[in-house]
Amino acid sequence: MSVPSDIDRLMGELADGNRDAFSPLFRALWSPALKVCQRMTRSDADAADAAQAAMMRILERAGEYDKRRPAVPWALGIAAWECRTLQRKKHRLRETDATPVVSDDGATAEELEQRELVGAAMHALGTLSEADQQTLTSTYWDTAAAASGATLRKRRERALTRLRDSFRRLYGLD
Repeated sequence: MSVPSDIDRLMGELADGNRDAFSPLFRALWSPALKVCQRMTRSDADAADAAQAAMMRILERAGEYDKRRPAVPWALGIAAWECRTLQRKKHRLRETDATPVVSDDGATAEELEQRELVGAAMHALGTLSEADQQTLTSTYWDTAAAASGATLRKRRERALTRLRDSFRRLYGLD
């Protein structure tokens, strides 16, 4: 029953007050809502929480549904909004958490995050050519540069562009 026209019909019934339409509508929308939430939160637990909150919000806001519009984008928009809300709450919780997270070796959460980032950058650096690696190491670690002035600046610019591209390709981040 996941045909969009069936979902539109069920959503219309729910909007008209037929609460019996919610169970089949829930079954039809659960999988797409969960997929959207998984993509946005990148965590199965958070995705399930956000998808459940979205399904509750759909039930609560069914009376606001415009029957002239498709139901799936409306419902998935609510799911996306619930994901953003969950992420904001988690971010605020991290900001107000007074107890620092410490690892087994005594490193704080920030230090662990910095280690991961440095490790990722070093991995991306390892994918570059030997010439690009030498250019970047000579620029940032004060080793003897093979070139100077404008030549070094241009090589560094090109090497940094390739490093950013490699990092994005490997980790999908900017």
